[in-house]
Amino acid sequence: MKRFTFFFTLSLLLAACGSHPVRPPVPVGALQKAQWETKAVIRDLKANKSHTLDIDILGDYPGKLRMEVSALMGTQVASLALNEEEIQYTIYPQKKYFQGRASEGSFLPLMNIPLHPRNFMNIAYDTPVSGPGWVCTRGKDTLLVECDQSSRGLKVQWQDRTAEGQKKVLITGPSFEMRWLFKPPQTEVQFKDDTFTLAAPAEFKTIQLK
Repeated sequence: MKRFTFFFTLSLLLAACGSHPVRPPVPVGALQKAQWETKAVIRDLKANKSHTLDIDILGDYPGKLRMEVSALMGTQVASLALNEEEIQYTIYPQKKYFQGRASEGSFLPLMNIPLHPRNFMNIAYDTPVSGPGWVCTRGKDTLLVECDQSSRGLKVQWQDRTAEGQKKVLITGPSFEMRWLFKPPQTEVQFKDDTFTLAAPAEFKTIQLK
């Protein structure tokens, strides 16, 4: 009997070691402070032009966001800070500084994508895109699959998730396409007091957002 018990237990252990269960993707929505390294390819469909950008994202959910945007060879393109309903961002090549209340239109000078800045944060944190007319669906694992605003032809799709938190996001509209790759988030982060504020650089033109 003891010998039978030994071999039965051994067979269970071998079976457990030989199996490789697939871990489900890690839901990011439960995070508060996090940081992502991302790469985006933004295509202007009308002009048939594409731009590749590296975007570093720092978030303190739900109200604070920082984005550092750079182009090839690390050339600094823009810095953005969202603090609740107030947004500040600098476009370095244009020597322009924008500040004011965040809205769907406030982001157009930077990326020409008609999404509220807070929705870029929602996309990173795997939370539904918010605003009138947006409808979101989830998969069997309860993670977001798609958000659609049919009245304006806008769609956000989450794709190719991994258990470590890497994902691809496809944002499309009538005149643009944005393919956005997120590396796994860093969650052991600490932010400085001024991380989510942005001062106007000297000699830059200040534009008040309405």
